[in-house]
Amino acid sequence: MRKSRESSQFALALTVLLLLPPAAALAQETDSTSASAGTTTTAGGTNTSTRERLYLNFAEDAMIVDEQWWEGWLQYDDSDLADRTVLFGQAAFQPWQDFEVGGRVGFGSTDTAPGVQDGTGATDLDLWGKYYWNMHNQTTEFSAGAVLTVPTGDDSAGLGFDAFALKGFGAIRYRLKAVVITGTIGLQLNDDGSIFGSPDLDGELSVSAGAGVIVPWSEAFSFVGELSWKTERFDGADDDARLLAGLNLHLSNRSMLRPAIGLGLEDGAPDVQIFVGYAYTF
Repeated sequence: MRKSRESSQFALALTVLLLLPPAAALAQETDSTSASAGTTTTAGGTNTSTRERLYLNFAEDAMIVDEQWWEGWLQYDDSDLADRTVLFGQAAFQPWQDFEVGGRVGFGSTDTAPGVQDGTGATDLDLWGKYYWNMHNQTTEFSAGAVLTVPTGDDSAGLGFDAFALKGFGAIRYRLKAVVITGTIGLQLNDDGSIFGSPDLDGELSVSAGAGVIVPWSEAFSFVGELSWKTERFDGADDDARLLAGLNLHLSNRSMLRPAIGLGLEDGAPDVQIFVGYAYTF
């Protein structure tokens, strides 16, 4: 394993960071008022809505946008083989009631280890669609859909895999009075691909799962914690597992800043990820 002792200590610290806000929120849950349909009451007595979304599993989140979501973010990935700096953009829409469609793509550069080609270019394009429904009990929401990955990325620079992928997924949100618990599971078909000029990579059938918490601490910000995992995309590759902590900092009723930091827990993930984003919703 490439993870150092310092990374293990960082993982422990980040895990504690993930657990403290939910624990504190749950401790105050008895002081919160009942959640209304489509919202959940925070520890501070305010409500959260569809604007509270995940980072790692944005598309696979059980929630859908009210009308539109526009977001851009700068992402830095630190790993042994290649560091990546990418500017991403994503948009999501609700063209029909209870149905969301969206897409994301990025443009950036890689800084690789000696002997490996780096470069600048686009990333692969992700397109998704999902259907949403709730149980009309003010606590439980579901969605199911699919994500299509189109190989638009520059695989010679390590920004894509030159391979199509199609994932089907299901997701759930369970709303308590002071915290929202999320979960998702998926199955992905992967085409054969290539990266950094390597020989053909044999695509595998991969399984993914994710869990998270959203704590709307006040009207000004919400805490987001996520844990994601997926099995190898290509034969002989490593599993990808990540832990993330982020904030939705509400600047207005429509806009927010979304900074986050993530840690790779398996060799198939970057050692560290840093996100700084801005989202506008309506």
